[in-house]
Amino acid sequence: MKRRKIPKKDSLAVGAQSCATECGERTNVIAGPSVLSKPNFRRSSRITASDLTKRERNLLLKEQEYRLRIQQLDERMSSLLDREDEAAAKLSQLAKKEAQNVLGQLEEHFTCALCYEIMAYPYTLNPGQCGHTFCAICILKWFFSRLHRVCGGWHEAVDCPICRSVLVITPDHVPRPPTTFPFVPNRVATAVVESLVEKLARSSPPVVKQEDPEALRMSETDKEGRKQKREVPKLEDDCSSEVDLDAWREGGSLRIEWLKRDSDGKREMNNIVRSWSTLGSNDFLLLKQRLEV
Repeated sequence: MKRRKIPKKDSLAVGAQSCATECGERTNVIAGPSVLSKPNFRRSSRITASDLTKRERNLLLKEQEYRLRIQQLDERMSSLLDREDEAAAKLSQLAKKEAQNVLGQLEEHFTCALCYEIMAYPYTLNPGQCGHTFCAICILKWFFSRLHRVCGGWHEAVDCPICRSVLVITPDHVPRPPTTFPFVPNRVATAVVESLVEKLARSSPPVVKQEDPEALRMSETDKEGRKQKREVPKLEDDCSSEVDLDAWREGGSLRIEWLKRDSDGKREMNNIVRSWSTLGSNDFLLLKQRLEV
């Protein structure tokens, strides 16, 4: 099949027309974005007085809302501080009541009948029918007060200062058996007394948390009003019991005195127990002199 030949004039016209079409499209593509991206040089409209008034009114409303929130937060903070102070006061009251109960137990069950103080290093008299307990240093002073100063012996029977039960007679000859020692340690009473005394030493009132002035946004008048409004529960005990509790705490006068009596009694009693079987009349006289009886 033979191809049809296009005249040269017609091919030139078609080529010119297609070229013109392509050039027009390129012109439109290039010109389009430049027209769209052309900036708008119109001046922005100015804010009117009514808009300013409306904005100012909105700002005032927000300020009032924030002030109300701040006031509510201050009230909540004041309420929390009141609760904290009330809890601290109750804790202090409970600690003092517990310390008073401990001191009451010591005074009721562990008071020495010779010195009328809390027992220090308690020792019990040897006869089984007696069993009364005293401070170690007190019972030693009482026992050696019956020693005769001339011969260094006991001419009379030594009895209990409470029930008058006769103690084991101390033999004059040495070595004497350990069973003739007139005292036995009361380890249960010693453990209980030491535990209760240590509780009194640690019964310091709880530390109240101080208020942080930067954390509070209350004025001084609000703080004064809150302090006047707050009611701290008061203890029903008297001042004398409070003084006694302070004296039994760490560094107190009664605690220092008890520690000294406990140390002296432990030292003297242990020395006598170790050398009891070999002690003679001269040794007993020296002990009487050292005990100052």
